[in-house]
Amino acid sequence: MNERTAGTAGRGAATWDLSASADGTEMPPDLSFTTPDGVRCDVPARFGPDLRRVVRTPLLARELLLGDAWKGVQVRLSTADASDAHEYHALETEVGAALMIHRAFSGSPYQGLFPVPVGYDMDAPEPFLIYSAPRGESATSLAHGISTTDQRIIERDLVLAVRLLESLGLVHRGIVPAAVRWDGERAQLWDLGATARIGTPRTPWGTPPYAPPEQRAGVGEVDARDALWSTAQLMYQLVAGRQGRPDGPPADLDTYRSLAQTLGAAFAPRAEDRPTPTRLLGLLMPDPDPAAMVVARPDPLEPHRREFDAVLARKRTAAGIGGADARDGRDAAAPDRDGPLRDGRPHTTAGTPADDRGRRRGWLGGTADRERGRSGKGRR
Repeated sequence: MNERTAGTAGRGAATWDLSASADGTEMPPDLSFTTPDGVRCDVPARFGPDLRRVVRTPLLARELLLGDAWKGVQVRLSTADASDAHEYHALETEVGAALMIHRAFSGSPYQGLFPVPVGYDMDAPEPFLIYSAPRGESATSLAHGISTTDQRIIERDLVLAVRLLESLGLVHRGIVPAAVRWDGERAQLWDLGATARIGTPRTPWGTPPYAPPEQRAGVGEVDARDALWSTAQLMYQLVAGRQGRPDGPPADLDTYRSLAQTLGAAFAPRAEDRPTPTRLLGLLMPDPDPAAMVVARPDPLEPHRREFDAVLARKRTAAGIGGADARDGRDAAAPDRDGPLRDGRPHTTAGTPADDRGRRRGWLGGTADRERGRSGKGRR
């Protein structure tokens, strides 16, 4: 997220004032959306004006009031942009990453490191995603330097976020001051639409000095250590009050000994010369690897998932479609793109065709349907 200064209303956006009507009788239109648990909701909603550049184009963002008091942020596409497959893909990436992260870390001590999705609708005239309101202020407000204590907390939280994303096979390619929130106690990493799958070809992305050289050039494959370069550059700016060099460590890095001791190696121009997120996190948080602990948590829905899979297998066998190995309509020999966290989680857009709107809707809506089936919940 960026500064929350209000700007002009977006293209094709219908807006309502956040305050209640003077006589208290006006009822705002209902907003219909699907929650991360797959439940369909219809809630009265009011919208504020678009916020100025809180998300990357073509996405728009505005404050949102649901019901009488609940405030959040709606990220959306205009009606015109929603008809463009490439721009629709931009919001799809955001929604897919937000749901994957939420379903992996919701209920853990680490869920506050990321924005919390509340609901989405990819079939609306203006497709959208709703988040809980961000915590604190943008890190762009920390332009005059920070204390050593705050430095340690922010860099620990950012490296922890990088490690947790790595455990999901994701890399955040847009760690910049505008994407980081700080409330004086914890950091929060936004702009989930900037994520990419580990091992996919790099594409030119980002701006210096925050994006590493190989990412800006679009060479090689996406690596979790790309995000460590961005974290190091961000922390240098917060500590020194100015931007670093776009192609290597700052010339005066040794002046800031606390930063050099922890993130110094992350300024290496090549990803293979930087430490791994796990190794770097060990310097900042010498406890058991939190990502491994979260992944190893018992899944309370697993009995329902097994029951669902058994029923699905029987139906497929009866219909002559395939045997018990044909899980979720996929070939048993196909690679599992989501690793150990595949059950009930949406695939990222790396595996989503950009030219087939129907299949894209199925990628999101189908996941919600599977969650309802496996958890025993019905449609509402």
